[in-house]
Amino acid sequence: MPDPKSITIKPAKGRPMLTWVGKRPLRNVTAYPAQLVETYNSQSATTNPQSSIWHDWPSAFPQTGLLFHGDNKDVLAHLLANGFRGKVKLIYIDPPFDSSADYIRKVTLRGAGGTAKLDGESYALGEQIQYTDIWANDNYLQFMYERLLMLKELLGEDGNIYLHCDWHKGHMLRCLMDEVFGADNLKNEIVWRYSKYQMRGMSRFVNNHDVLYWYSKGNESTYNLVTEKLDEPKLLKRKKWDKETAKIVNVRDDQGKLIVTAQP
Repeated sequence: MPDPKSITIKPAKGRPMLTWVGKRPLRNVTAYPAQLVETYNSQSATTNPQSSIWHDWPSAFPQTGLLFHGDNKDVLAHLLANGFRGKVKLIYIDPPFDSSADYIRKVTLRGAGGTAKLDGESYALGEQIQYTDIWANDNYLQFMYERLLMLKELLGEDGNIYLHCDWHKGHMLRCLMDEVFGADNLKNEIVWRYSKYQMRGMSRFVNNHDVLYWYSKGNESTYNLVTEKLDEPKLLKRKKWDKETAKIVNVRDDQGKLIVTAQP
């Protein structure tokens, strides 16, 4: 096994700065070899050898998509130690939300008692803890702070990072992002609303949206507008409230013409 490397991490200089119990800067981290478990040929050098994405690609890795297994802090340190510092164009993270929940999955048990299946026995369903999102004190903030500092080191000057969160710690995570990336580098706060209905008996408004904080590393961040042509079924799903008829109507744009169909 190769000797571990010590990777230097630059301090955060942004403002404002969030304080919590046990806050400590991440000055350096030890990089150990990470476990590369899968490669895939998305725009690989074999199919597109002239693509600019392979310019200055670290020679230790094949020119292909890479999937690593392990603690993300260890993998980040491994990438920094092996030529990816300042090379990454886009980062999306969906970190723990600090929801104070145990996330479970349904598993099939053999027999009612979970023993080996015998003839005539039916399978029973059980629950298995997949992972927990329960944090003690301010460990969550330190966990996120260290990883954001390392992610900033990976980003190129024209790179962007998107952090996905919800109402549990969104306000604190934005402060952390301001501190690490600088408040001036906040590009947008994107709200993703999903269907979740208010139930009778609830003593509060329902939580039905998540937030994506979009930050850049420098002033020359990359932005490519992506559009999608809507087909007929999607167009027909567009609805609005018609004040004159006091009804919900479907709106369809057909070759520049606006067709409105009233709904009861």
